[in-house]
Amino acid sequence: MKDIIIGIAIGDAFGAGVEFQDRNWIRENVDFTKFVSARNQIPVREEKKEVFTKNYNDWDYTDDTEMTIGMMKALISQKPFTEDLLVKSWKEEYKKGEAEKGYGRNGHGSMSWYYSGEKTIDEIRDFQRNRNNPGNAPAMRVVPLGLISENVINEYASINAKATHPNINAIISSQIIARATEYIIKKNGDRNSVIAYCKDTVDLNKEYEEYLNQVDLLGDYDDLKDDDFAILCGSQPIEAPYFLPGIKGVPSDSKYTTGCVLYVLKNSISAMDALQKSIRLGGDVDSVASITTGIMAGLCGLDSLPKFMLDKVEGINYLIEVAEEFEKRIK
Repeated sequence: MKDIIIGIAIGDAFGAGVEFQDRNWIRENVDFTKFVSARNQIPVREEKKEVFTKNYNDWDYTDDTEMTIGMMKALISQKPFTEDLLVKSWKEEYKKGEAEKGYGRNGHGSMSWYYSGEKTIDEIRDFQRNRNNPGNAPAMRVVPLGLISENVINEYASINAKATHPNINAIISSQIIARATEYIIKKNGDRNSVIAYCKDTVDLNKEYEEYLNQVDLLGDYDDLKDDDFAILCGSQPIEAPYFLPGIKGVPSDSKYTTGCVLYVLKNSISAMDALQKSIRLGGDVDSVASITTGIMAGLCGLDSLPKFMLDKVEGINYLIEVAEEFEKRIK
């Protein structure tokens, strides 16, 4: 768990520096020898840029890692695993960061309305319930559930999604990422078969099944062409209402985030390889990178990651502390 959560934080933090940049820009400007901060270059109207730059510092992890920690603490508590327990745990972790930093962590989407008191949690759920492109929060925070008892993974992953995103594609995404974690880390499964395993263990709807079938047929990462990226990430450049329209990359959407995660896992050999392949997709890369880097770190360890990443990522001692408590209590 220590390697996993550190990998998640590194993928998240490094990805946050270049998220919502075009795939071609990233491939020209990011060589992974140093941190690249381009949040003030995100192509949105000037008055919208504050959402991405206010209270942000290089190497800060975002809501991806924060909510994963909240998930871990909910499991550590050994209280009945419910939607309310998760929401309480996420809010406590958000408020902890707010008290320590003097401001709330960057990156929260609809949950920022709940933390600020602007909307109730039921209003957040209603907002996400019937969206065609539900946000990727349920997928980005679910990795720890791949390490619990196999017979409750799908149930707990469903609760994780329903806590904020009671949407069928968000639920499926949460279950798939948890099962991919279980398959790769606990079962040490053949990564070429990770999509097949997820299809066997998660009840997919027709849309999701057809999408994963197409993703599974894609060739080697370095051979991907424009048509392949359109399969993996949806229409390229991204089209509204998917975010961020106009750039080439992964949109903020649970299904496409999950498909990209599975494809990267299938084609990676280490945590660093997964990080690089995730970032080079462009778009909403911090969520993809946090999941894939965390899972591959859990499988292969952290040795492939450069020392500067381990030295610079936020809160590494705190991450280790939470992970050690998780390891004591979760068998």
